[in-house]
Amino acid sequence: MNEYFETIDSERLFEASEAVIKALTEVADRLTGRCPRPVDLMGTPDQPACLVPFSRYEVEEATAFLVRMGYLEFRTKTKA
Repeated sequence: MNEYFETIDSERLFEASEAVIKALTEVADRLTGRCPRPVDLMGTPDQPACLVPFSRYEVEEATAFLVRMGYLEFRTKTKA
């Protein structure tokens, strides 16, 4: 089985991670600190300019990296 896995260069990953942190700082709710997932901002009118140079894949990978490193935590929606 020959599967193709896209990879991201470590330098690019760090650059995207910095952009994700900056974007979340820009869009975080002032009272609660909550914000949408960065990839959900891609292509919307609310997309921070710092995310423009990055692909959706790069933003997803950077976000996952920041979660693994413990810098970000996203709660999953639970059914009521």
